[in-house]
Amino acid sequence: MSIDSISPEQAGVDPRSQYLAALSVAEQIIAGAPVVPQSIDARSYGEWKYGRYGVSVHLLLPADVAAFARWIGAHVSTSPRSDGRYTTEAVGEYHGVPFQAWALHSDVAWVKRQTEMAGQLAAQAHTLYDLDTDSSAVVPGCAPYGCLATPMVGEVPA
Repeated sequence: MSIDSISPEQAGVDPRSQYLAALSVAEQIIAGAPVVPQSIDARSYGEWKYGRYGVSVHLLLPADVAAFARWIGAHVSTSPRSDGRYTTEAVGEYHGVPFQAWALHSDVAWVKRQTEMAGQLAAQAHTLYDLDTDSSAVVPGCAPYGCLATPMVGEVPA
């Protein structure tokens, strides 16, 4: 069964076609992702600019978000919350439709492992590209993966 009545690439400015494109992407995610979402919904508010529909994908574990991110080609980040838990998410666009895949958790060990892994990957990239250890150069393909996103000094958390 398929509800793929509109290709996301064909969605115009009509809100109905954008909504159907988001639902089509939701269908493609459910059919092809390596993990089954706990819930998935199309929305036009919050994360995306006014009048644009996107897909919110709720996953159970931070490892599920990492698997989803590898499948869709996104990067994972983890942010602390005021209640002591963490939000691990991957954001991007899939066939022109914005998505946010996320999991809410309290797995401190997972956060520590991912932070260490990100540090190891950064060290390997600096060695591979012969960069100084304090280099702020952006290395292609070495965007933060699983880094703990903490506010900078003076920065107000969202």
